[in-house]
Amino acid sequence: MTASPDAPTDSGLRAAFPTTLLIALAALAAVAPLATDAYLPAFAQMADDLGVSASSIQLTMTTFLVGIALGQLTIGVLSDRVGRRPLLLWGSVLALAASIGAALAPTLPVLLGARFLQGLGGAAGMVLGRAVISDRSRGITAARALSVVMAIQGIAPVVAPILGGVLVEPIGWRGVLGVVAAFTGLLVLMVALWVPESLPAERRHDGGLRILLDGTRELARDHVLVRLLFINALSFGLLMAYLSAAPFVLRNVLGMGTVAYTAVFGLCGATVTVTIGVAASLVRRFSQARQVWVGLIVGLIVDVVFAAVCLTWLREPVTGAERVPLLVVVVALFLAHAACLGLSMGNAPALALDRTGRWAGTGSALLGFLQFVVGGLVSPLVGLTGEASGAAFGVVIVAVGVIANILAVFGLRERGEKERMAAQEAERQAHRLGE
Repeated sequence: MTASPDAPTDSGLRAAFPTTLLIALAALAAVAPLATDAYLPAFAQMADDLGVSASSIQLTMTTFLVGIALGQLTIGVLSDRVGRRPLLLWGSVLALAASIGAALAPTLPVLLGARFLQGLGGAAGMVLGRAVISDRSRGITAARALSVVMAIQGIAPVVAPILGGVLVEPIGWRGVLGVVAAFTGLLVLMVALWVPESLPAERRHDGGLRILLDGTRELARDHVLVRLLFINALSFGLLMAYLSAAPFVLRNVLGMGTVAYTAVFGLCGATVTVTIGVAASLVRRFSQARQVWVGLIVGLIVDVVFAAVCLTWLREPVTGAERVPLLVVVVALFLAHAACLGLSMGNAPALALDRTGRWAGTGSALLGFLQFVVGGLVSPLVGLTGEASGAAFGVVIVAVGVIANILAVFGLRERGEKERMAAQEAERQAHRLGE
């Protein structure tokens, strides 16, 4: 698939994205993961305060993810018709109002409704942030901009539970949700001040549901794009598998203390972020497709080793002399797992969105929707063998990694695409020298 004639060019990161715009887009990517994970340490406190069971409190996560999934589809599609900025503003305002409602919710049903609306509004930032990047740039520039956004989105689910764990005791669960509301309010100001409209009127489409159907049908003709969308979703699924499994593998099985666990959690988040940043800086020397390939292949090797460790030694709590050596090995594998994810999480969506052309909003909507569907399916699977066993985690990460690699075997770009990208880069360099 190729871009429309009036599509943006690869003009350079600074020219296409002022610093304030990048900050705003990164914040937009972070708000939903923050709202998802910051209150996880407060589940027990919430259940006691509201007089409900722990499983009932888990429904607040489910309703939030449903809101995000539906928002990814509807908001992205609508933005192809009305533009990005209006929906970004209204989505951020809705997320702010819902965040305040969640913090003040007197009962579980009110909390569930607020969380659904919070997810629906927060989805605007995630899907439209990517669409804005696709509207304003192509090629290497889009990859570098998206890497910044994905770095923040990738680290937010890791940092958020740590933040929540630190704050839940002094300010309680309502205070934690109040912090999320304050961040969302800041986001509204960022969007209002720093995010201009990126989709000109002449590039918009008329229609409603028909846009989604027509756009999906057209995008589905691009088999490379379809593979990239699913590879990105599977990479996100691997991240969610890690986030879901890390607490009971490190704490319940290996007996890691709170302080050490928090440090490892933060280190893994930093690893994802640094890897995404390094990958973006090397994109001129090593193509995005090659980086995705390396991330998937090396990641599968790491996951096979990880699975062997889980199935051999981590099927039940470890208390003997082997606990410390196993702890070192598992932490190293978690870090390697995170580094491999960093190679695909920034490059795969950039490659995908670069192929959407005039259907950037719809493409971004499908990308985000598939992310959360796969992430939602994978997360509960890692706990099938219980909270004191890592066996299910090992099987799941290998299965997901194998599927992602099989998809990559069929190709991540079309014939001649490498030469075309090289020609575009040469043209851009010549243009810079002539300035």
